[in-house]
Amino acid sequence: MYSNLPIKKYISELSSEQSTPGGGGTSALVASLGIALEMMVARISLKKQEGERKKTLEETIQKLEKLRNDAEQVIDLDPKVYQEVMASYGAVKAAKDPKQAEANVERALSNSFRLQADLALLVVMAKQFLSAVDSFAKGSIRNDLIVSSALLDGAFKGAVATAKINVVYMKDTKQKEHSEGALKKLEQQYGQIHFA
Repeated sequence: MYSNLPIKKYISELSSEQSTPGGGGTSALVASLGIALEMMVARISLKKQEGERKKTLEETIQKLEKLRNDAEQVIDLDPKVYQEVMASYGAVKAAKDPKQAEANVERALSNSFRLQADLALLVVMAKQFLSAVDSFAKGSIRNDLIVSSALLDGAFKGAVATAKINVVYMKDTKQKEHSEGALKKLEQQYGQIHFA
């Protein structure tokens, strides 16, 4: 879907009056770009490594590859969960069973929240690898890690903001408190990662 669009087409669709793609999917795209740049630095640095250092960096690249793939999936999943939220709200008006309709809204909000909270966690993990990759990088290539870090910062803020907007509309107090607590922990965890 959106992840297969040419960059110019994605930007064109993003700047249209349509609600998708939107902030959630774009946060995932930015995360993918940040991780890809981190991987590029790791792969270039790998050429100069031997023995145990080479093995360690290869393992890091494999982990980053999985994170990047997961982030790419969110690019297409986010518009789907957004549509589910909107459809669940639309169904409330015509519902024969209002309680079931409200439960469907809560479920859709929870699914949308989880997708973005998972994206935020994925970005936390990618950011934690920056220092490890940096320890292998030499010369001007390290600049690309600074760019990667900035992209990951933007992706994290976007994922958290999109997750929070779902929490705002939750009526289930227990779920709302749990979700707010989970986001607070993610923000604390992210704030403890230092990369310069």
